[in-house]
Amino acid sequence: MSSTIKETQRDVGLRVPINYLTVPAASLSSACFGHNQYENAAFQKCFSNLLAVGFRRFQVDVYWDPTRSVWSLCPVEVPPHAEQVSSTVAAAAISITPEQPRPSDLSLLFTSETTLPTSSPVEGGNNARPRQEESLFSSSIQPSAVLSDVPSSTVSHISMLSSTAAKTASPSIINENNVLMQIGNYKCTSEMTLDFLTGVFNDFVDKTATTTDALFTFLILNIHSAASSTASDAPAQQPPSGQLPNSSHLITNIFQRNLTEELYTSQMLREDREKLNRTWLDGAWNTLPAAGYYQTSVGSNGNLVTQDGWPTEAYVEFKKYHRLVVSFGSMDPQMAEYNLEPELSTIFALGTFLEYRNTTFNTAGSVTSGCIFSPSEDTITPNTNSSWALSVVPNLDLAADPDKLSPIPAVTNLTSCGISPWTNSTLSGATADQNVAPYAAFVYSTLWTWAPGQPLNASASEGSQKDRCAVMDTIRYPGRWQTADCDSQHRAACQDPANPYRWDISFSTASYPASETACPPGLVFSVPHTALENAHLLSAIRAHPSTQHRDTTEPVFLNLNSLDVQDCWVLEVNGTCPYDPPTDTNRLRIVVVPTVAAVIIFVCAALTFFVKCAANRREDKRGRRRRNVGGWDYEGVPS
Repeated sequence: MSSTIKETQRDVGLRVPINYLTVPAASLSSACFGHNQYENAAFQKCFSNLLAVGFRRFQVDVYWDPTRSVWSLCPVEVPPHAEQVSSTVAAAAISITPEQPRPSDLSLLFTSETTLPTSSPVEGGNNARPRQEESLFSSSIQPSAVLSDVPSSTVSHISMLSSTAAKTASPSIINENNVLMQIGNYKCTSEMTLDFLTGVFNDFVDKTATTTDALFTFLILNIHSAASSTASDAPAQQPPSGQLPNSSHLITNIFQRNLTEELYTSQMLREDREKLNRTWLDGAWNTLPAAGYYQTSVGSNGNLVTQDGWPTEAYVEFKKYHRLVVSFGSMDPQMAEYNLEPELSTIFALGTFLEYRNTTFNTAGSVTSGCIFSPSEDTITPNTNSSWALSVVPNLDLAADPDKLSPIPAVTNLTSCGISPWTNSTLSGATADQNVAPYAAFVYSTLWTWAPGQPLNASASEGSQKDRCAVMDTIRYPGRWQTADCDSQHRAACQDPANPYRWDISFSTASYPASETACPPGLVFSVPHTALENAHLLSAIRAHPSTQHRDTTEPVFLNLNSLDVQDCWVLEVNGTCPYDPPTDTNRLRIVVVPTVAAVIIFVCAALTFFVKCAANRREDKRGRRRRNVGGWDYEGVPS
């Protein structure tokens, strides 16, 4: 996927509250653990791949393991002696056997040298160091990282297991280096914890900390009790009250320790809602939230307040520099006595991010029921409210290397309905560390902006107007966007600024610059900001009197252009590219970091000077540089 495409779809939605964004979602239990193997190197690669190809919403099953007092990703208790064995292997490095790249290889592995901790990551209580201070991994994006199988030594150990050993209730060590243990039907390492997951995510944040690459991510945690290691196939039992998580083992502690700066919390939301004038509404006009998505009123202190509003990605990501929001999804009855109250100042309450929509599909992948889009309703009502909407995509019969230019109909149609598509299956029978191509195809199918093959590259020799403006296609790819000559004559897409679903088109045609004044009174020249807005615009085009007696419908100008900088698409007729100055031939990226006082910058610069030699040596080892992943430009836009 072109980085320009990903950036455009993010940027047009920056002013929309995050609860209305339609983004690809995945269950880690299926995408990473579909074969019941919970091994840290494989998971690190799997989760990294899913993040890299564009998944933004994850359901994570988390298990309380009372025998070790940890929040585990393994569904069964891992015997404490596994950690004792781990401490005796001298933190042996995991060996990844390289392979030749395959055409379908879109792998992004953030680490090539992973050193196992000598103890559980959560041990040590308050003495545990934040992930920002020292990563669990010596991690980097390697310029030639490729998909790798399980190390041959691991395979040999697995193959030596007899069928009897695989079924026994007693845990069996498969690989002493990784301490990969066979526990009933599961293979687990002791390092597979929620703490480990946050470390992988933190490394991903570090690698994408630029204005062009940054994306906001949603985690939904389902709380379970781990099954007994001696009865792994039996239902998990309720932990004794004395073995439930105490204040030292809250999930909040893990996120505060490892992702404090990246996390947008429930307490932050409550405070922001009480003073909109100083939070979401305090900024330049082109960064203010789009109107019509939530209700506001005047509070007792004279400030605007909201009860149902959520911030925009522009606010949380580019003004406050947060990259993650976390909610509880569900809780098993066995964990009913676990008190979530201390968690709720950081993590959002059960079900906050889940608005399941029951949908049905026909054999062609069209949504036959449950679609939020209704052409006759152009206001946000209980029936058309897509806040946090999510639905499971039916089982997909995908090839191992699907054509990413041929969108998956069920995924594309669900997206156009304003519902985030959720894959709850192991695509093509492979987890994302084994083959990420089907997952990349799933993400590509959630694109609702540019048509396949678009946007076309505009070279300087073609003039500053050719292929520098965007129109909505109504014939070959109805509702998708393509480039057009800015001097050509088309009708303009017009939106009610107070009602995001009310769209019309101008009666007269005009060039792109003149389209700004072509809209009917009360409407403004605009571009769709969400998939649902896009569907309403297409419906308005088809219903317009100018199209009623034509065999074909002409494209319609959108308020989107790259006139300032080639391939940098902005949402304003006279807009300037926010990423690259016109003379910046190196296309340097702006790092997304909070602004700090000049004195702190000076001190940090001085410290950097003194550790430069050591740092250079470490950077040489880590190989921090741009890379191209399977033809996808991972870092940087424009490209």
